[in-house]
Order: sequence, then C-alpha cells, then structure tokens
Amino acid sequence: MKFDTIIIGSGMAGLSAALRLAEAGQKTLLMASGQSALHFSSGSVDLLDADGDPRAALPAFMVERPEHPYNKVGLVNIMASLDALQQHCGSEGLALVRQEQNHHRITPIGTLKATWLSPETCACVTETPIPQSLLLATLSGFRDFHPALAAANLGVQPRFTHCRILTGELNLPQLAAFSHNPHEFRSADIARLFDKQQGDQQAGSAQPDLLTALAREINQMIAQSGEPDCRHLVLPACLSLGLVGPRLAELERLTDCTIREVATMPPSLIGMRMQETLRRRFQHLGGTFLTSERVLGARYEGDRVIGVHSQNGDDQLFEADNFVLASGSFFSRGLESRLGGIREPIFDADVLSLPERDAWAGRRLFDHHPFLGFGVKTDDRLRVLRGGKPLANLYGAGSVLAHYDPVREGSGSGVAVATGWQAAGHILAGV
Repeated sequence: MKFDTIIIGSGMAGLSAALRLAEAGQKTLLMASGQSALHFSSGSVDLLDADGDPRAALPAFMVERPEHPYNKVGLVNIMASLDALQQHCGSEGLALVRQEQNHHRITPIGTLKATWLSPETCACVTETPIPQSLLLATLSGFRDFHPALAAANLGVQPRFTHCRILTGELNLPQLAAFSHNPHEFRSADIARLFDKQQGDQQAGSAQPDLLTALAREINQMIAQSGEPDCRHLVLPACLSLGLVGPRLAELERLTDCTIREVATMPPSLIGMRMQETLRRRFQHLGGTFLTSERVLGARYEGDRVIGVHSQNGDDQLFEADNFVLASGSFFSRGLESRLGGIREPIFDADVLSLPERDAWAGRRLFDHHPFLGFGVKTDDRLRVLRGGKPLANLYGAGSVLAHYDPVREGSGSGVAVATGWQAAGHILAGV
C-alpha cells in the first residue's frame, strides 16, 4: 500500500506532522515502534526557558544559535505550530492553557518548571494569587509522589513564603482488594481501578464508589489539619488513564475544593493522555496509525526514499511520496551510541557528534553535556542529509535533530511541535 506521507515516530514531533498532513487531506501513515517519550513527559509544552514572555526572548536566542532548529522554522511558524496543537487538543477535550508569558508547573518534587502550554488540570503557578494554604496529598501505598519532599521544595519558592503548605496521605482501603501488594501502587494501576469502577457502575454494578470515598477522606483530612478553610488541593495524576477533567470536577463538587494534579515519576499519565488525545485526533482526521512497527531500513532511487521496511521483513515495503523522520533521540532508539560515535540506524543519515567520547558529557550531573546536542543534520528546509547531500523527500523533526539542547534550553517539546509542523508544511508546499 502506498501513502502520500509516512511518518516514523509517534512522539510530539511525529504527531504534529501527522496532524497537519491529515488535516490537509493527505493519506498519512504514522509508524510507532512502541511507547513514545510522551509516556515519560509532564504533558506540558515548553517553548523556551526564559523569564516573562519567551516569544520576546526567541529572536535574540535564534540569532545566537544560527543552526538551531528554531531557525529552520521561523518565529511566525513556531507560534502557528503551537496554536495548531492547542486547537487539535481542544477539539478532543484536552484543554491546554497559556498566558502571555511562561507559567510554571509544579513538578513532583515541588520545584517550578517554566513552560508555555499545560493541560488545565495541571498544578501550575500563574498570575493568579497564591492561596493562604495549600494541601499536598497522596494515596496511601503510592510510591511516586512524596508530599513532604514537594512541600519542602515548594516552601522555599518566593511566591509561597506566605502560604501554609499542608501534607497528608489519603487512605482508601478499597484499593487493597484490587492489588496483590496493597502497599505499593503505581499511577496507572490506580487509574485503571477508578476507570474500571466507573465502567462497572455504568453497567449497573453496586460496588462502593471510590470517588465518593476519596472525597470523604479529603474532607476529613482538611477538617483535622488545623486549616479548615483550606480549599486548594494538589494530588498526583492517578485518577484516570483518560481525560480526567470530568472526574476532577466531580471531586471538586464533593469537597468544595479546587483540585489540580502533578505529573508523577514515569509512567506519566498526563503525558500518556497527551499522546492518546493526539493519536485519536489523527485517526479522526483519517490518518492510519500502526503501533509496534519498528522501522529498520529504507530503499532509495537516487536521492529519494521510495519505501521503508520494518521488523516484519524487508519484503514488505511501506511506500510513500514523502517521509518524516521523527524517531526520537537515544531514549527512543532514534539514535544509537557506539564506541566509535553515534549513528542514525534507519537511513544512515549524517549526524553531529564529537570524535572523543570523553568529551560527550560533562564531569558533573548539572554540567553542560554536549551529547544532548548530537543528532541528525538537515538543510534549511529540514531535509535530512546523507553523504553531505539532502534526501529530496525525507524530512527530520524533533529530538532526532542536531544543534539544540532541550534540557538546558527548556525547548524540547517546542522544537518537536514546531519542526514536525514545519516539515509537514514543506511537504504540502511541494518543496
């Protein structure tokens, strides 16, 4: 079967490209090798770690880094790509919020991370005044969010100096009946229990209501806290695998609290919801999504890719007019590290690296690590280079690209969205 475009990789870059192409009416195939890095992400979208409005900081940032992927997209297109993402998510019920400057999401350890877009259910510090009291709570047996640690780190933030931060554990004995180990749960385990019970109740089951029991625990904790007027609560993201907004709204009704969630240690339900939302939108637009389909190699005619094959065998060729390489970095195996250097394993594309392996990383954890900027080289239209020349119909997007440091810059998801969207734009323009 032949497609207009085949996209390799189901992370933010691949999905951004896929959505633009499918919306334009292209016959689009997205090939996913398994879980993308979104399963390990916060679900927020970073543009640039800058004080105030990152849009104001971008021009100087781009001038100082002429080879940065943002320069191959352009400021106008960067913002257009993020607007498109917001619209696609909103159409599937996942509202992403932003302000005229970076807001800060609360991390699971209580630090603040500058970001541009966040799901509206996330615990974030915005221009809204900080409350006089705040309760950080977890479920007994849950090991991936520690309220005391988060409270200690949050308490030293200047905007929280006047806020009394309370902590506690919410005990739901009902959870133990569903687990072989009642003293250890993961976010996905708990979410499945809440989702299963809701499904059972809709089918007429008379099982005890977990959400009502949770609300009762919250109300009791607040009453015993010494701050009975505390009406702001932060929970770990573990109440639903799907869109959690309606469930949080019901919990807010039962407790008369404003309740927000923080992304936990991986797997992150907020990141998983983002991927599922974008996948669903892509398929609603007519796209084809193949999972567990790792691409291993390609065939060429001159400077053009004519098809790719997967682990199912090189006799089964997936053909297309254009291709987008959005396979991720080392974590997703889009890049491979070897003693003699790094390589891109599908197309054997040209990569940026350093010859001396000892120079790849800094000596300390928080030093600059050059390997984070390694990746595939492209021309100014994001066409992947091979042997020093661009492949005419293969475009690169996301963390597989060279010349940027997503951690140091706070630009990872922004680059992914922008380059995926721009690669699709080049394909649609026929250039």
